[in-house]
Amino acid sequence: MSLYRPQLARWLQLLAAKGVEDLVLVNRPWPRDLPLPAAVFSIATLTRLYLGQWKLPDTAVLRGATFPHLRELGICCVFMKHGDVECLVARSPVLEILNILGCMEEMRLRIVSESLRCLQISLSSIEHIQLVKAPLLERLVMYRSSPNAARGLYTKVRIADAPMLRAFGYLEPGQVLEIRDTVIVPGIRTSASTMLTSVKVLSFNVRFGVHSDVMKVPTFLRCFPNAERLHIMSKRCDQPSDNLALNFWEESGPIINVILRINTMSIREFRGDPGEVAFLEYFFRTARVVRTVVVVMANPRFTPFSTD
Repeated sequence: MSLYRPQLARWLQLLAAKGVEDLVLVNRPWPRDLPLPAAVFSIATLTRLYLGQWKLPDTAVLRGATFPHLRELGICCVFMKHGDVECLVARSPVLEILNILGCMEEMRLRIVSESLRCLQISLSSIEHIQLVKAPLLERLVMYRSSPNAARGLYTKVRIADAPMLRAFGYLEPGQVLEIRDTVIVPGIRTSASTMLTSVKVLSFNVRFGVHSDVMKVPTFLRCFPNAERLHIMSKRCDQPSDNLALNFWEESGPIINVILRINTMSIREFRGDPGEVAFLEYFFRTARVVRTVVVVMANPRFTPFSTD
C-alpha cells in the first residue's frame, strides 16, 4: 500500500468531492503501522467510517478532523496513542456507536460525548476506561479488553456520568470498578452513590474456584439493583484456590436484584465444579421472579469436568 500513497490520497479527495457517506478503509497487505492518509479526516460527509490496520497520524492532524455527520466509527487493529480516540470523538458531535477491535497497544480511554449510545471494545488492551460524561450511553460492552488478565492486569473502569446505561459487561471480578468517586471493594456498604440503577442487563466473567473472584460478586451485584438479566461466563481455573460453598452465598446477605428483579439468567462454560454448583443452588433457592435459566456446558474435549 505504501507504493500507492499518492493514488490513495487522490482517491480519498475524489470521495470527499462526491460526498461519500459510508467508508471502510483497510490497509492490505501489511505492514500494519502504515500511516493513515490525512485526507480521510477531511471527508465531512461521512456517516459511517471503519478503519483497519493503520497507524493514526499525529495529533495535529486529528485535531483538524471534521466529522459533523458521523454516527458510527470502527477502529480495528489500528496503532494509536493515548488521547487519539478522545480527539476523534470530540470532533464527531453526533457519534452514536464506537467500536474498538484488536488494538493491542495499551491505552486509556476518557469518554466525553453528548451523543454516544454504544461503546464496544473487543480483543484490545485498555488500561483505563473513564465514562466522564456520557448522558445517552446505553451499552458498554468489553470483551477481552484487559492488558494481561493472565498476569492479573485488568482494565480499570470508572463510571462517573452515564445515567442511561442499560447493558454492561463483561465485568471481571479482577477489575477495579469505580462508580462516581467510590472504588467498589468486597463488603462495601452500597448507597445511592455506588449504584447504577439504570442497568438492566449485566454480564460477568467469574472463576468460581478463585476465592478473590467470588468474594467480589455479591458486592458487584448490589451495585446494579435493577438488573433483570444476568449472564455469567464461568472461566476455567487450572489451579483453584478455593471453592466457596453454599453457606458463603447465604451469609453474604440478601441481594435485591437476585431476589426481586432477575427474570433471566444464563451461565456458560459450566463444568460442574463445586463453586459453580453452590452458586446455582443459591440462585434457585433465592430468586423469586426468575422465568428462564440457561446452562450451557463446556466442551468436554477441551475442558475437563469435575468428578466431585
